[in-house]
Amino acid sequence: MNSANPDEHSEPVAVASYATEGEAEVAQAKLRAFGIESALDDQVEGGMVAVEGEPGVIVEVRAVDAEDARRVLSEGDGTDTPADS
Repeated sequence: MNSANPDEHSEPVAVASYATEGEAEVAQAKLRAFGIESALDDQVEGGMVAVEGEPGVIVEVRAVDAEDARRVLSEGDGTDTPADS
């Protein structure tokens, strides 16, 4: 029997949204520096810049890391926007 935490395999949780992939990659690097794995989900087709009202590039983490990720991303220069979850 496997004793792995079921949250490790749960659906990813969106923790932030950015207008461009470059901004999202900076956030992803910041999370990585704190030991938090993340993935990017580009919601804008064709690599275009998101316009107002579009989610842009979403940063997703494991559910167990969501709270820590939001805290990490909220510290700093304030350029990130927490995603609705």
